Formats: sequence, C-alpha cells, structure tokens
Amino acid sequence: MCDPVTAAIVVGVTAVASTGYSIYAQAKSAKAQTKALREQESAAREETRRESSAEIFDSMRQSRREQGQLRAQAGEAGLSLTSGSVEALLMDSAMQGELREQRTLANAESRNRSNQAEAASIASRISKPSVLGAGLQLGASAASAWSGVQGAKIKAG
Repeated sequence: MCDPVTAAIVVGVTAVASTGYSIYAQAKSAKAQTKALREQESAAREETRRESSAEIFDSMRQSRREQGQLRAQAGEAGLSLTSGSVEALLMDSAMQGELREQRTLANAESRNRSNQAEAASIASRISKPSVLGAGLQLGASAASAWSGVQGAKIKAG
C-alpha cells in the first residue's frame, strides 16, 4: 500500500493529464465539426450551381422554342420576319428569357449567401477551447492537485 502523499500526487497528475486530454479532445472535435461544416457548405454551393445551370438551360430552350413558334406563326400568316411587330415579339421573347436567367442567377446568389450565413451561425456555436481557457483549466486542475498533495502531507505529518 502506498503512502497518502504518493497517492495524492498520482491522483493530481492523473487529474491534470485528464484535463489536458479533455482540452485536446475538445479542440480535435471542434476542428472536425468545422471541416464537416465547410464540406457541407461546399456541397450546398455545388448543388445550387447545378440547379441554376439546369434552370438557365431550360430557360434558353424555352426561349428558342417560343421564338421558333413566333417565326413559324409569322410565316404561316404571311408576315415578313423583319416586320416591326414580329421583331418586337422576338425581342420581347429574348428579353423575357434573359430576365428569367438573371432571376435564376440572383436566386442562386441569394441561396449561397443564405447557406454561408447559416454555416457561420453554426460555426459560431462550435465550442473551441481558447488558449486562455485551456491554461485556466490546466491551472485549476494543477492547483487542485497541489492542494490535495498539501492536504495529504498535513495528514501524514
């Protein structure tokens, strides 16, 4: 059986080591959470980009289809494609297509900003040990261990 002072020293060293490992584990966990959050943000940005590209391509196809129908209808009606009214309809169709594309891009940008804000909000809640906090925890653990050793010496003495 060991004496009380040695036992107190062992308990104190164990407490300080445990506190140190706890701080290390907190830092490692915070780093992993931050990495996962960044990967999720990147995946959301890529998904938004793909959706926007698909919407823009659909809009372009819709505009070409609409303009083709306008040209066909003008030809069937015997109107010249260079007549003012036909040109105005074609220009309006092109303008509407461009507006749809701009709206799609603006929506994508808004979704990306929203995802970034959400990621920043989540990141702010990730518990990362600070150098000062870690030092205080280790100091408190060491002080408690020292106090225990001193108490054991008093009882033994």
